[in-house]
Amino acid sequence: MPKTQVWERIGSLPGSNNLAEFCRNVGLDYEKFKKSHKRNNGPPDSITLDKIARHFRLDLGWLITGITSSSSLNQKIGKKLKRVRKKNGWSLEEMSRRISIFPQVLQNYENGNWPISPDLLNDLAKTMNIPPNELLKEGDTQTVQVPELKIYQPTSIAGTPAIKGEDYISIPLTDSSIAAGQPIIQENNIEDYVLLHIRAAGKKKNLVASRVDGDSMEPMLHSGDIVVIDRDDKNVIKKRIFAIFYDEGLTAKYIEFQQNLLILRPINPNSQVQIINLNEHPDPIVGRVIGAWKEL
Repeated sequence: MPKTQVWERIGSLPGSNNLAEFCRNVGLDYEKFKKSHKRNNGPPDSITLDKIARHFRLDLGWLITGITSSSSLNQKIGKKLKRVRKKNGWSLEEMSRRISIFPQVLQNYENGNWPISPDLLNDLAKTMNIPPNELLKEGDTQTVQVPELKIYQPTSIAGTPAIKGEDYISIPLTDSSIAAGQPIIQENNIEDYVLLHIRAAGKKKNLVASRVDGDSMEPMLHSGDIVVIDRDDKNVIKKRIFAIFYDEGLTAKYIEFQQNLLILRPINPNSQVQIINLNEHPDPIVGRVIGAWKEL
């Protein structure tokens, strides 16, 4: 059986020709990794992939899918990195040595192929003696329009608020948040109700609302926004946001399947890709986010 493309990408990393040393450096279980490598029946587990990405400070999304995420912001940051590096008179190898990453990795960041994590961004800025926000400055970001929902403030949360059935439907709003950054525990208690116009709801019946916490889906979703989830819609479509049960909580992300892995992709280029092993968690999709109420 031929090796998966994930294994080919791992094989292109420095030191991978010596499997035992590679595992020691990355912090992997050598015997387990060797068996998985020899079987060639799928990619390594999600924990292993995350450890490899963190050790080499490369983009986890690229390691899993082989796809680069060359956004306009990544391109601008990469160009600034290259310009400041050359201004300091540093070669690619010298700059890589100063921040303890491999030149091939730094080159991908300079080419705008990968989003830069906040930790790496801070290390790069510190090394080049510039404020981190100097690397993030760009033109005006276009505001992304999302459906507006109305919030009803009941005097009691004991029951559904009375409304005209021909105009709106009421959706329970949980008293915890849906994380658009790192997931947090989702409580089942009702905090309030969201009123959604029947034209927006259509024939959707199994709806729930929750709050956004985090910045990984900016500029589309911001911390504090309220999103409505259709729990009957789990059909994966590109460029649609889904609520995922992850690490005992909910997270909102773009999603895609890669063999036995579910890839959770943020919009914010400075947020990390997350992965779920479907062999371990076979049904993590809660539903599709169909709208949001935003505070201005």
